[in-house]
Amino acid sequence: MTQIKFDFGHPSADGVAVLAGELVHVVPTGRFKVGKRIVVRDSFDVRLSEDGTATVDVTPTDNTFAYEVTVGEKEDLWRFVRCVQVPDSTSVLNFSDLVEVDSTALTPVGAGNPLADIDQSDVDWAIQFINS
Repeated sequence: MTQIKFDFGHPSADGVAVLAGELVHVVPTGRFKVGKRIVVRDSFDVRLSEDGTATVDVTPTDNTFAYEVTVGEKEDLWRFVRCVQVPDSTSVLNFSDLVEVDSTALTPVGAGNPLADIDQSDVDWAIQFINS
């Protein structure tokens, strides 16, 4: 199991205040296996403490699933959803440091498409080695 620490705040007239008492909703993007046990796509909630933090234990992700984390209710304007990979770790990991992934492809968000970045100089370089 890997521990994830959530630490949330919100803007205030004095800077950033803690986001105390709010629910954090955690659900895997799909079912997964732990040994021979199949774990269904079910969720759990954790309530942030008075200092805006909470720590949870989760099974590390692999290439078959990630965790979708929602903070705030549907009616909250500040609500957000983030889908993250969770590595196997003996240290407590900060939620803010986890790699965000696309919830369907499970690829890192913002990584871009490497093929879209190819230009003519890359093609010329490749052809030079193919022809030699």
